[in-house]
This record gives sequence, structure tokens and C-alpha cells, in this order.
Amino acid sequence: MSEGITRLLEAQGGVASAREVLVAGFSRRTVERMVRRGELVRVRRDALVLASVLTGATPWEKRALAARAVGRSLAQSPGAATHALSHESALMVHGLPWFGEDGLVHLVRTDGRRGRRDDTVWVHRPVDARWVGVVDGLRVVSPGLAALQVAATHGVEAGLVAVDGVLHQAGTADLADHTRWDAAAAARMRHEVARALGTVRGAGASAAALVLEHADGRSESAGESRSRWLVHSLGLGPCTPQFEVRDGPLLVGIADLKLDRWPVLVEFDGAGKYTSHESLLAEKDREDRMRTLGYELVRIRWNDLARPQVVRRRLLEAVARAESRATAAG
Repeated sequence: MSEGITRLLEAQGGVASAREVLVAGFSRRTVERMVRRGELVRVRRDALVLASVLTGATPWEKRALAARAVGRSLAQSPGAATHALSHESALMVHGLPWFGEDGLVHLVRTDGRRGRRDDTVWVHRPVDARWVGVVDGLRVVSPGLAALQVAATHGVEAGLVAVDGVLHQAGTADLADHTRWDAAAAARMRHEVARALGTVRGAGASAAALVLEHADGRSESAGESRSRWLVHSLGLGPCTPQFEVRDGPLLVGIADLKLDRWPVLVEFDGAGKYTSHESLLAEKDREDRMRTLGYELVRIRWNDLARPQVVRRRLLEAVARAESRATAAG
């Protein structure tokens, strides 16, 4: 019987509620035996994860599995459903970027009743059921609302990563369907996020409003969004994401950011950006061409995001070089 339970969880991405297993005809005794043997991991009373899918999983993949398991146990209660995954837990199901999570599974109630918090879940204030949909069999709040919930709970930086992510996903869809950025899908998503702002209450409302003001779906990753916010926080903004560097009509390359006040480009280097020695050499050639066109270039890596004083020094040095070059040329 344990093989049947394993197949059931595998069909659901490695997660299930204990209730689903029992309804499928398997015994509670078999479930408990698999938990004792370490074949199943119980992340909450009724939430199960297949141990084999946790092996080798990254920390964020483990968080997503836990969210899905709890979602199946709480968001699909018998009778009228009363919960939905929210915040970063919803973003995980939507396949969107997130940052700043606290190790909890986040949910909201949709029946108007008060929430609660324990060591595993944080059930927030209720939301109208019209903000809830179903993704992969799980009840989740809409991407725009989830992103602003992250901003209200975890702050501006985390919220910017989330809102940039939902806008970028919509813009990418527009690019595929209409061969241009910021068409119908992006417009709909911006409208959804703006409407969602009206549902955010309490101390986090100002953070959510600030995120909406600065959000830009042209940033393509969490690292780029965080880099853009860091530049702003250091007082060196505004800046333009995905800036095209051209030599006349020829496109030399696209930089992650450009400081609007100076010819300074910022590139965020995530892990695995250069997959071969050839790609690394090609990137160096691209940088050299950008410099010959009068640009300075500053690279930011993951660990630099936690060292704003280092980034500030590099940026100011690049600004000084750019101004010195402009003076010499003038």
C-alpha cells in the first residue's frame, strides 16, 4: 500500500493532505508507518511531503513544497473552502519570484473570520473570495494581491521583488503574443495590482504604496530588482532597467541598469550567468565596447546586496570616473 501512497503524492508534485490519502482508500496506519520510516514528512498535522522530493531540494524548493502541502490540507477543507494561500506562499504556487520569507506558510481566510498564527502557518486578515482562484488544485490569492501582501508584511525590498515579478511575467506574455512589451497583459496586471492596493490595511499599507510607485517589470530577476532598490536607497537613482547600449544603429548590449544622471551601467551577476569560457569572453568584449562608448560599468553580486557601503563606494568611483572623462572631453 505504501507504493500506492507514493504514486499518489508523486502525481501531485510530491505533496498531499492526509485526508486525501485516506479518501483514496489507504489506511491511517500505513501513513503513520511511512512517517516513522522517514518515507513521508509531516509538515503539519494533515500536510504530507514525500521525503524523496526533499532530498537535494534547495531551501526555497522545500518552502514551496511545504506551502503546497499545507495548501492541500487547509485550502481544500471539506465543505465550503475557508482558506487560500497568500503572500509568498501564493507566489510560490504561481511560479513567481519572492524574497524575504519567514519560514511560515501564509494563508488568508475567505469566510470573514479572524486569522491565527503558530509555528507553521500564519493566517492573516480575511480577504474577499473574489481575489481567490485555483492553481494546480490549490486555492491561492491573485498574483497582484500576493505581491502587495509581501510588501506589507516583509517590507519594500521584498515587495519590489514580488511586484516586479508579476509585472515582468505579464510583460513577457505580451512580448510573446504581441512582439512588444507592456501591451494588454501588462496593462491588466498593473490594474490588478493598483486595485489590490485598496485591500491592504494597517502599518504595511505605506510600504505597499511605495512598492507600487517604484515597481518596474523590466527587471528580470530578484537580484536585478534588489539592485535597483539599493541604487535608489543610496540616493543614486533614478535608473533605467534593461538599458540598450548602442553604437549608432548597432546594439552593443543591454545592461541591467543605467544610472539616469551619469553614463554608469550596473550589472547584476547571479549564479550561473556565464555558462562557458566562451560566454565569459564574449561578455568581456561587450564590456570593453561599452567603455569605449563612454560608459563606466559596476558589477553587483549576491553578497554585495548585504554590503551597501561597498556598492556605494564602487558606484561613486564610477561616477567620478565618468565625470572626469566628461570634463577631459569637454
